[in-house]
Amino acid sequence: MASDAKKTRQFENGSAAFDRISSLPTSLMELILERLPTHDAARTSVFSKTWRNVWGMHPRLHLDEHFISQLVSQKFSELDEQSKILEVSRIITDIFSAHRGPVLDFLLCIPRDLPIHQCQDMVTWIKNIANSGVRKVELLNESQDACIVPSHFFSCSQLTHLTLMNCILNPPLGFEGFRNLISVELVYVTINADMSFGTQLKELEMEICTGIEHLGRQFKRENNLTFLSIIDSEDIDWQWFECTQKMEVLRLGMDEVPSSGTEMITLDKLLCNMPRLSSLFLDGFFLKILESGAAILKKFPRAMENLKYLYLHRIELYDLIQIQHVLCLVRSSPYLHTLDIDLDHGVQSSDGMDLLDLATLSDHMIRLETLKIYDLIGSRAEFQFLKLLLTSSPSLKRIELKMKDIVDDPTEEFRISQELLQIPRASNSAQIQWM
Repeated sequence: MASDAKKTRQFENGSAAFDRISSLPTSLMELILERLPTHDAARTSVFSKTWRNVWGMHPRLHLDEHFISQLVSQKFSELDEQSKILEVSRIITDIFSAHRGPVLDFLLCIPRDLPIHQCQDMVTWIKNIANSGVRKVELLNESQDACIVPSHFFSCSQLTHLTLMNCILNPPLGFEGFRNLISVELVYVTINADMSFGTQLKELEMEICTGIEHLGRQFKRENNLTFLSIIDSEDIDWQWFECTQKMEVLRLGMDEVPSSGTEMITLDKLLCNMPRLSSLFLDGFFLKILESGAAILKKFPRAMENLKYLYLHRIELYDLIQIQHVLCLVRSSPYLHTLDIDLDHGVQSSDGMDLLDLATLSDHMIRLETLKIYDLIGSRAEFQFLKLLLTSSPSLKRIELKMKDIVDDPTEEFRISQELLQIPRASNSAQIQWM
């Protein structure tokens, strides 16, 4: 009898706990689901019909790597790869079937060793999110084989944010873009036909992409781009930069030294149609394709008058072409606030700084407040470059320096610090900080 009474109390206590959980406000249940991984969020549907309904209407569906790996390890670890693909795809399809509400935020991670995008169900998933008015899509493919994005994707009319990794885009003929899309990030993406992401697009990031020449329609006069990043991607069309009046942030970089046949452009032509530009990222390889005539500007380009942040990557102070353009950029940016330089040390056959007229900046005081230079080795060229900047920056407050990892010698850092102290400075308040 005592045992039966104890079981009864346990059942009643458990029922009371479930009643309390199920009686929570719907808004609180939704907040809880937002903070749970998909695997755990789906399990809440066993609590009660109320939880099942809330889960079925939840607008966020993230099928990330953790979700899929947990699924495989718990249920299908003994199966061969093809069977795993079929079973995981079946469960994802079942999740869509049980989800009655719209999916507004969708993430799918394709694991390196489980190419689930090869299953035909992928078409159904994309069709489902397109029909539900999805606004944010992330397709992250970590497998070796690129994911061909199903054609239903191009009917996602409510899409506002898009991230694709290792995917192939085959836009249908006459595709005019997404009318609400404002942000796109592409990594290892191939574009196989002419297209536009839409006139509302504000942010476009492309890294290691091919076929970007098909995006010419994106750069029409009516575009709204404020942020553009093109890193290690092929076939940039310089005519795009004739329609960048709203650009505020620009990042351009190349993965290798340009060939002799690479089309060149002047710094003035590149930036003259960006009156709002406030942040600029360029790398040393890209600087090599700028025509040398751009190193001497008779007047400040309008675009440079608002430039506050300049980040230069893989800069060789022994390369005369690069240094000419670096000094040109600094000289042409009278209101530059922060200069961030990441040095590279190639073949140091000649000291490029020795070939320059060190008066290049002497009659152009700049409003630089923060100077950051990474991967110093203590070369003469570095000291000459620092001298040039320190004597031309009366507003300088902070100097952050970092030695290259191979120079792991406190005495060398001390030597460099002492030499820096001997350099005349236009600013009496500039402080050196080693990172």
